Amino acid sequence: PTHRRRGRVRRDMPLMLKRQYDALVAASGSDAAKKPSREPEPAARVLSKETPVENAAATNDDPTDDTSTHVVSARLVGSKRHKEGRARLKHGASLRLRRDRANAHDPNAIAVDVTVGILPIHGGFVKGTQAETLAPALDSGALAVVACVVDAPNGVDALPTSEVPVRLTLRRRDGDDASSGGDASSASAARALELLTCPYDVPASVGHVPPAILEGAVADPAPGSTWLTHHDDTPPSVFAALNPVTKAPAEKQWVYVRRKKSGTAGDADTAGDHSYVGKWMIMGVESDAIDAWFVECAKAVEAGEFVAAKAPAGGGDKGEKGVLICYTQDFRDRGDAERAGVALKRRFGVGMTLRYKTDSATYAGMYASADGGKGKAGKTCCYEMRSGSLRMDVDEATYSRCLELAEKHKDRPEEVITIDD
Repeated sequence: PTHRRRGRVRRDMPLMLKRQYDALVAASGSDAAKKPSREPEPAARVLSKETPVENAAATNDDPTDDTSTHVVSARLVGSKRHKEGRARLKHGASLRLRRDRANAHDPNAIAVDVTVGILPIHGGFVKGTQAETLAPALDSGALAVVACVVDAPNGVDALPTSEVPVRLTLRRRDGDDASSGGDASSASAARALELLTCPYDVPASVGHVPPAILEGAVADPAPGSTWLTHHDDTPPSVFAALNPVTKAPAEKQWVYVRRKKSGTAGDADTAGDHSYVGKWMIMGVESDAIDAWFVECAKAVEAGEFVAAKAPAGGGDKGEKGVLICYTQDFRDRGDAERAGVALKRRFGVGMTLRYKTDSATYAGMYASADGGKGKAGKTCCYEMRSGSLRMDVDEATYSRCLELAEKHKDRPEEVITIDD
């Protein structure tokens, strides 16, 4: 028999009767008997159209739905101004992202909070150049944040800069699920994923050439050249690997690799359009890295991403820091210049800043000083890709000036600018 005392069930009630009793109580709407649950209830996830970014907890959504998940990397900045939040930025710590649309300094601002207990603690913001691409995709609903955690195995204080790596899990939603925009929403998601899936820091694989390729290879420099360069039948990456920049004799000035001559009218080594040649520059390369980095540039030339590349013989000024230069055929082709810049960032990481200078500016004596890239004549680079961005920014005034200089050289064949000068 079932024994009740003051509305409670006795502990010695038979198990079968207790289960029946619990079922009757649940059916009647009364308070169910409390019993421990083996598994916690999954956290609810609200994918509202207004705030798709504010859901940064892992969910148990059906994996067969029409979304796809991407694990990507971003950078948290400004944490040193928020000491309480920074103190809690431990490796693996859970973070919450929220759009800060009212931010007076950046309409694309994405705030980052550390989730400790019930009340979140502000820890900083997603790096501006990344938020610039990510925010539109979040606002349209094309992307939703599933999870965000700190990705600093050795601790944030051991990082080389104040920027803190974070690992994001993003869920891409198709055009029907996105709140608006259709194709535009899908494009914004594609741009954000392209940026955030690229490595941010320089990969450890930079400059690697399989030993089997180098074994027995001969890469003697071509005779009679002012610069240290290779024979036409020598692959650029093999030549660069077997002729380290730091070992090159200083009198050679540059170590130079080029795309194989094809003999066609549009080839980089024919006479036609040298006036419009330009180059992406990686500045301030350390002497202990420049050999491997130049090999990577040579691999980019070999892959057809650039027409040529060069590095200073000896590694740079007094063996300290050098510059790597990767050439494109025609700076007027902005699409090609941007494509080449993106290719370079995919190889070296989106964290670096790239600047593009035309040969016409170089031969006109437009050289940058140490005051932020401005010489006596003002800015010298017409294109730039900022740290954390795959977008090419254009300085129209500098571009117009470089184009004018190039046109003048075009009118004077005896002064045609070539990438071999």
